[in-house]
Amino acid sequence: MNENNVELVTENSNFESQPLKRTNFFVSFCYLIGQVLVPGLLLFFLTSKDFNFTFKLPLWLMVVLSLALLLFALSTTFVTYKLKLHQLDQFTYIIPFACFIIGLYLTSYWLDYHYFLIRFIIAFACAVVGIFLASMVLLIVVRGKKKIKKD
Repeated sequence: MNENNVELVTENSNFESQPLKRTNFFVSFCYLIGQVLVPGLLLFFLTSKDFNFTFKLPLWLMVVLSLALLLFALSTTFVTYKLKLHQLDQFTYIIPFACFIIGLYLTSYWLDYHYFLIRFIIAFACAVVGIFLASMVLLIVVRGKKKIKKD
């Protein structure tokens, strides 16, 4: 049993056997800005109920635009991941930030800008849910990669 533990430690200490590598912070931050923050803020400033100069959209259209933002962020992240422009960990940043912006955006339909603290707490809760979802997706993908490597 002692020998098995030693083999396990030496097997996991190999750098190439680790399926999850980290993206450089600057690269990750640039992709985060381009894939989530700029489209999310454009959506927020153009269609949110917080401002007088924006389009006043019905709730169903706001939900559709929110899902479109999430789908856009996921698809562009997936494409740039497949092009090997960043690592798999980018999904753990994109999904919570998108959920946070969507939470702020959708709460503008019900709550006025005077309730910004409540809206921020709701958006933060959406981000926590996004972190959980991103972790689960990443866990499934990493386990799938390990099974493919073993076979």
